[in-house]
Amino acid sequence: MTNSQPAEVSLDSYLVVASDQITSQLGDESVILSLNDGMYYGLDPIGTRIWSLLDRPREVREICGVIEEGYEVGPAECEQAVLALLRDLIARGLVEIHQ
Repeated sequence: MTNSQPAEVSLDSYLVVASDQITSQLGDESVILSLNDGMYYGLDPIGTRIWSLLDRPREVREICGVIEEGYEVGPAECEQAVLALLRDLIARGLVEIHQ
């Protein structure tokens, strides 16, 4: 399930995990059950790290900083990848823009 338009998310957006999901960590990966659509979604270790940062409303810029420090990735590549993942998670109803 994806939206035809990408979510309006920028480095200045604050995001948080949606409440209508259940997450289980398996090693360094995560499995998420969406209670809205009954679908399971998986996250690799970097996606799991990003997911864990969304346990409270957090600015995308801050998330990118944490990922840049923990992994060998440049700012532009990191921002592009993080924003793409977050837009996908929003489109699936797993993450919400915090107002």
